[in-house]
Amino acid sequence: MLARVWDVVKATLAVSALIAAALVSADKLDRQRTSPVPGVAVGEPAITGAITPAGRP
Repeated sequence: MLARVWDVVKATLAVSALIAAALVSADKLDRQRTSPVPGVAVGEPAITGAITPAGRP
């Protein structure tokens, strides 16, 4: 009985560690990508004409 509980606790801790590592890694990548790319203007996306204006039918 105790061995089975210990196996469940180990599995839970292992999954928790994997989730925590993934979250830390994603946060690290997000922090590295906060600096804008040189030469690229931050603003509106390029107008492609795919969405027509809704002002007039």
